[in-house]
Amino acid sequence: MLLSLILGPLGKIMGVLGAIGGFYLWGKYYKNKADKAEARADGYQAQVEIAQGRQEVQYEVDKIVEQTHERVEAGDSAGLSDDFNSLK
Repeated sequence: MLLSLILGPLGKIMGVLGAIGGFYLWGKYYKNKADKAEARADGYQAQVEIAQGRQEVQYEVDKIVEQTHERVEAGDSAGLSDDFNSLK
């Protein structure tokens, strides 16, 4: 009886439905895997952009500190006063 169910029309229909379900689940698994990889890549890209922004800010701060040191060494009190008054 079991053999007749497997080899009969009902068994064929169940086999086709099982194969379709398997392909559906396989597609969902790989789509989910791809979505996670894309989200991870977006996170890494955001980290790179943040690091570049920090580097630009650090460059500007270093430049201003160097200018301040040069003015202190040169005794340019008017320039220092002007810089201090322009801070916001």
